[in-house]
Amino acid sequence: MTGHILAQGWADSATERSSSTTRVVIVMAVALVLLVVISVLVVLVANNALGSLME
Repeated sequence: MTGHILAQGWADSATERSSSTTRVVIVMAVALVLLVVISVLVVLVANNALGSLME
């Protein structure tokens, strides 16, 4: 309700909203890829370290 009251008189532009949404989706995709890459590196390093300990 507050957002509706504060937004009165502002033009609602669909192009701004869609480009903003696209930007958010791209940032979230990049963050997800970075998390996966970091996770794979951690698993590989941990596997290597445990392999060295077992020898």
